[in-house]
Amino acid sequence: MTHYAPSASGTPTADTVFLGGTVHTVDDAFSTAEAVAVADGRILRVGTRADVLALAGPDTETVELDGATLLPGFVEAHGHPTAEMVMAGPGAVDLRAAVCPSAEAVLTRLHEAVAAAPEDGWVTASGWDPLLNDELPPLSRALLTELSPRIPLSVMHYSGHAAWANDAAMDRLGITRDTPDPAGSVYVRDADGEPTGEGREFPAAGIIMGPGAQIPEGTFGARLQAALEISAAAGVTMTGDLAFSPDAEAAVRAYYAAGTAPVRMRAYEISGIRETIPHGDEADPFFRPVGVKIWSDGSPWIGNIATSFAYHAGHATDVIGVTEGHRGCANYTAEQLLELCRRYMGQGWQIACHVHGDVAVDSVLGVYETVQGENPGTEFRLRMEHCGSITPEQVRRAAGLGVTISFFPAHIYYYGEVLREFFGERADAWVPAGAAEACGMRFSLHNDPPVTPESPLLNMQTAVDRTSRGGTVLGAQYGVSVREAIRAQTIHAAWQLHSEHEAGSIEPGKLADFVLLSDDPTAVDPGALGAIRVLGTWIGGRRVPGAHAATA
Repeated sequence: MTHYAPSASGTPTADTVFLGGTVHTVDDAFSTAEAVAVADGRILRVGTRADVLALAGPDTETVELDGATLLPGFVEAHGHPTAEMVMAGPGAVDLRAAVCPSAEAVLTRLHEAVAAAPEDGWVTASGWDPLLNDELPPLSRALLTELSPRIPLSVMHYSGHAAWANDAAMDRLGITRDTPDPAGSVYVRDADGEPTGEGREFPAAGIIMGPGAQIPEGTFGARLQAALEISAAAGVTMTGDLAFSPDAEAAVRAYYAAGTAPVRMRAYEISGIRETIPHGDEADPFFRPVGVKIWSDGSPWIGNIATSFAYHAGHATDVIGVTEGHRGCANYTAEQLLELCRRYMGQGWQIACHVHGDVAVDSVLGVYETVQGENPGTEFRLRMEHCGSITPEQVRRAAGLGVTISFFPAHIYYYGEVLREFFGERADAWVPAGAAEACGMRFSLHNDPPVTPESPLLNMQTAVDRTSRGGTVLGAQYGVSVREAIRAQTIHAAWQLHSEHEAGSIEPGKLADFVLLSDDPTAVDPGALGAIRVLGTWIGGRRVPGAHAATA
């Protein structure tokens, strides 16, 4: 079948045609085509080679696909590019296990950063991961003070849900026993009420990181470009920013106005910073705010998720400092969460609520049901993020309410064995995306970068076969089909970002955002999806320089 974009002035001429491969359009029928024509950054025609060549002129560029597979550009439904530019960008002190694979490497990098810092500086590092680097000593104010007696030093846990500071940083920040906890977060205190140097959840964790986490003047655009190029190399053409600060909006808009961005962005502002969030330009295809992010509970890796079941005893629980029988708690009461949702939904904003524990899921769904009942007929596309221990029954309840989920399958890939040690058989239903497919929900998959490296293809593989990199299979019955995994990284994710009218599928009139793959994901063994190479990424019909040959 050939599809045409409407033309007001006869037959248009294509700027670029893509020929000689398999085109998976990811339209409603998941149809396949031979070729695509592009004009003015948008898709002009999708169909046979002959149909598309009929639109070629003397100046039309031809992209020969050489048997490769063209898909709509991947959509990262839950990313953090304005955090990644700080935590893993140029000059960052990156401690993630993928970068520092041993405790010695982590501590050496911290020593070197402190030694190189000026006397009036502030060293910030991110990615401390005692589960993958289990020889690391317990992170504490005392340890960081030993590493840096005079210069402020702050370190973020790899999950992003906790940060620690040394004595010099705490003194500079002025955080004392009398400092109140920021809403939805805490400054952890010892038995005598004195701050331990740890901040849990935002905004406390962000405050603990101090001014050293700020972007140096004049470098914002270059750093954001570098973060987005990482995503583009993985085939991503649109990303959500699920912890967006209003302080960054002017700089982000200025960056996008330059016209060199390799990835589009949809922003979700951190809740609680502003009582009222004004609406701005919501038609810009490159950058626009679409919602508000709330953290209802925390991370399984630091023990603060609200579950009906407890942690088991074992080495992994010893590493994170929790005991057998431990259960976490939510960051907000149901009443507090309801107030936040009413506030921002009343202003017309979509809500994306971070939630891992099944107890927290019940709270979020109850609040969503209440607020939707107060606003009948309004489509909010309410989101729940990660949903580690959500039960299949809760998935069905969410679907019945019209609530959508963005799942985090990379937890299974990187931490499958840890999840089994933490939770026993309950780990088998971790991120049960198959339950969402079974009830017809439009769900997405995400990497939460920089928490895990951007890799949509590896996400798809893990969502299908639910196998960790160590070979552990968690709940094979909750796997999804390959086609649904593709939809979850394209059109479903675009829908969650209020962008399905312009992205997520290869259809006439939509933005010409593509990823070219070395192999057809519908034709390979599902266990090999993550090994497919990204051969090229296009945004608005323009090839992104350097976005090729990326692998999982």
